[in-house]
Formats: sequence, structure tokens, C-alpha cells
Amino acid sequence: MLEIKKAKIEDAQVITDIKTKAFNKEINTYLGRNGGPPGYDKVESEIDIIKEFIAYKIELDNQIIGALFLISLDDSKMRFEDFVIDPSFQGKGYGYTVMELVEKTYPHINEWQLSTPVFSVGNQHLYKKFGYVEVSRNEDEIEYIKKIQ
Repeated sequence: MLEIKKAKIEDAQVITDIKTKAFNKEINTYLGRNGGPPGYDKVESEIDIIKEFIAYKIELDNQIIGALFLISLDDSKMRFEDFVIDPSFQGKGYGYTVMELVEKTYPHINEWQLSTPVFSVGNQHLYKKFGYVEVSRNEDEIEYIKKIQ
């Protein structure tokens, strides 16, 4: 069963390992090198995220397969960040299901925001499929918003 659960400090190493694999795969596929957001491959950065933000681990049958964190912008707006799924579990519909679970967890939120790299075609497909609308872009990032009426 796929679930989202609040991440704990003791999950930080596993989440860091997944982020490292996922971001490296994505960057390598499109740009021919490894990389990700600042600190993506440092467990200390993940510990800071778990302490500072609304951090979740994504579990499939009690195995951590991904993570994300949320930033509350106000009482009705929330932002998705660092949404990753282990590459060996990608392409199976888990990302879409996780987005459904997050929205159900926060029914009072009527505006969701996120961004993704311009080269990240798979993410763009998922976000559009889930109802996000592109609101801006530059040479690096695309910003999306989903409004729920």
C-alpha cells in the first residue's frame, strides 16, 4: 500500500540516498552529468529539511521509496518541494497517487505551487496531468499553480 508519512530524523539517510539517485538520474538523462538542488546529496541538508519544513516520506508496503516536503505559504496556499521517487519505482503511477494523498491530507488548501526544471519533461507531464497550470518560466525553471475551487 502506498502511503505518505511524516519523515523523521532517522529517515534522513534513506531519503538522501533516494534523492541522490533520483536527481542524478534526471540530470544525467538530460544534461549528461550528476546534480540536484543545493545539498541534495547531504544527509545534513535532509535533517534540516525534516526539522524546518513539513517533510514526508513516501512508503510502499513500509519501504521508503521517495520523499517530498511542503512549505505553508498561508492558510490556503502550499508549496511542493523536492518531490522525488526512487528511479526503480518511477513510471508506475506513484507520483500521481502521492499528489492525491497530499491534497486529501490538506483539504483546506486551495492553491498548490511547485516548480520543475525546464528539461524535466516527465515532471511537466505529471504536473499537467494532475491539473497544474504553467504560470511562468525562465531558462532554468517552470513555475506551476493548481487552484482548487
